[in-house]
Amino acid sequence: MSWPGGIRRAVAGLLGRKANGSLAFDKLFLSATSGKAEAQYQLGLAYARGHETMHYPSVGLKWLSRAAEQGHAEAQHMVSLLYLNGARARGPAAAWMAEIASLSSQRNTLPPNANAVLLYPEGLDVQADASKAFAWAKAAAVQGLAVAQSNLGMLYLRGVGCERDFAEAARWCRLAAEQGDAGGALVLGMIHERGLGLAADCAVAARWYRIAKEKGSDAAATALGLLYLDGRGVSADAATAHNLLVGPAYRGNGFAKAGLLRSGV
Repeated sequence: MSWPGGIRRAVAGLLGRKANGSLAFDKLFLSATSGKAEAQYQLGLAYARGHETMHYPSVGLKWLSRAAEQGHAEAQHMVSLLYLNGARARGPAAAWMAEIASLSSQRNTLPPNANAVLLYPEGLDVQADASKAFAWAKAAAVQGLAVAQSNLGMLYLRGVGCERDFAEAARWCRLAAEQGDAGGALVLGMIHERGLGLAADCAVAARWYRIAKEKGSDAAATALGLLYLDGRGVSADAATAHNLLVGPAYRGNGFAKAGLLRSGV
């Protein structure tokens, strides 16, 4: 029986990895199976990102979860992100699965469900789960991981996997920002600018935006530029606004582009 081309390519991909780095990958796999949390974290990242192996989000989640359950904060954060957004496999394996599904209504073909279960018993994708995303974000945040603290703050801000709580959002974002995390400073600026759960204060917002901008956040540079453009919390200054907005606008930020048009500089 002749297999369709997409299936042949996917099976070929399963039988071999990139030659470069394959030995290091095998060593990593052995270390992970021995129970070392850091190796489990790195292996999970490899599968989740498709680095030196097929892009296999569900297996990436499995290994990241094993590390997370041992208290590995970075793994806990990555598990949170996978559950927050979900993840769909890409590349030949995903095409293979799509081709298998398309055969289900045809006669005299490979039994699609049986083949899918045989090769990918756990499936390929990760389904979004807000409650799990929140739980793992909090687990990493309480360990002091700044990026997880800002993630947790955003979840509280949006009410994802939890009740919306602006005070908790501000608390966790402040902890992240005080460690130099751009995301935490950005969200904290948004909370103060918009008066979410507290009195609006654009001067305080500008201070946090400036911190995030210095860390390389285009969103923060844009927000700060718009404050200068409108004179909110800072003295109106079209030239300063232009200087803040031009970079983000060049890199595709729509709000920055609109602000540049208003600046007239």
